[in-house]
Amino acid sequence: MVNPPLNATIASSHSDNRFHILLAALLAQILASPFLTGAGTDVFQDVFFLLLLIASVHGVRHSRLYPVIFALTIASVLSVLAKHLIGGVFWDVACDALGAAVVLLAGVALSLYLARQRRVNLDTVLGGLCVYLFMGAMWFLLYGLVNRLIPDAFAFTVHHGPLTPEMTDRLLFFFSYVTLMTIGYGDIVPLSPVAQVIAVLEGLLGQFYLVFFMARLVGLHVAAKQGDPE
Repeated sequence: MVNPPLNATIASSHSDNRFHILLAALLAQILASPFLTGAGTDVFQDVFFLLLLIASVHGVRHSRLYPVIFALTIASVLSVLAKHLIGGVFWDVACDALGAAVVLLAGVALSLYLARQRRVNLDTVLGGLCVYLFMGAMWFLLYGLVNRLIPDAFAFTVHHGPLTPEMTDRLLFFFSYVTLMTIGYGDIVPLSPVAQVIAVLEGLLGQFYLVFFMARLVGLHVAAKQGDPE
């Protein structure tokens, strides 16, 4: 018998499109970032941030970690409200820390789900992409934490003039993803030892993840083909 075509192995999943929504939220945050300027920028940034957290909760709602992730998401929403109603560095730090915790646990829950899969399907591919983009989102929040807690942790070399907190966040968001992909343009340089170590870890883990993820996809596909009757 002729081996089944690839699209028979990479089949659509019937798990209610949860990773479609999560991937869309992650991509929307990236695509919208250049346009979030002017008055109300901080509000729009936080709206996209909260939408991402909600999509993360939706994507891992069948995980055993869901109660913890849900509780941290509620705490994160409350911290964002307090940030705008009360203000202060404490609430900025709380938003970043709680958001990073949500993204980290959601990424762990998603990785555990993918590790249990025995066949390559659309969920496997989209879920793997979500984990990769989660890494960029989490490191952005970590960079924000470092920048708030350690003065001059980063040098924004070619970005002259005083930078508003919103502009700084946007640049750190950009820095996170180019570091994840190990591109690096040199316009943003981590100066503090903590920032440097975090940047190195992001580059290493980003490359390791791509290697393991591709090996996993190929391994599952080969195993599925070998298990099919000739």
